Amino acid sequence: MARKRPMTTEELFNRINGILKEKGRLPDILDYGLATHSPVPITNYEYGLKNKLDYGGNEGRTTSGGRWLCADRSGAETYLDMWIEYTADGKRCVSGLGTFKTLRTDDKAMHIMAALLADFIIEEYAYVNANLDDFTWGARHPGDVGSAPTGVERRGVDVHVIEESGEKSKWGYSCGTMKAALKRKDELLMKYNKVIVRDNATRKERIYENGG
Repeated sequence: MARKRPMTTEELFNRINGILKEKGRLPDILDYGLATHSPVPITNYEYGLKNKLDYGGNEGRTTSGGRWLCADRSGAETYLDMWIEYTADGKRCVSGLGTFKTLRTDDKAMHIMAALLADFIIEEYAYVNANLDDFTWGARHPGDVGSAPTGVERRGVDVHVIEESGEKSKWGYSCGTMKAALKRKDELLMKYNKVIVRDNATRKERIYENGG
């Protein structure tokens, strides 16, 4: 069933966390994995998934320049923070996804948390690319839900290459207007044989061929 509203950063973290749990990829050493308490809607898949894996104090992470200040690790924990970054109105914006924490700080625990980071990145990439429609709402950036009177609506036009396998490429372009999308289509047809253009409002797609 098609979503009525964009997925939030909280929902995305919980969805990937759930996938990792189903696959048995959540390590036993975790104290918790908590999604952000300040969710924002993700209205465009053109964002960067960012992370930080580091030690922190048990009374909250005391940092200076992103580093925990302590000569040893006693009373510390290991944290893995996940967030997304995007550009809105020419400014860099950051929205948190969630945090994993373990009470262990030994070297093996750090390697385990690094493996969790890799698994999260892999599953998030696969999930978003398999569900691009859920991350295509025509807004200029994640967090911009628009102002449609009937709620958030899908807008804009997506352009993708049809690969030699016949599958739509996992990468593509999100354009604000059909005119911009057709211009992008013409540029892509100079390098690729087939390009598909999708109107997100009507969900209609058209395939263009090189020389056609």
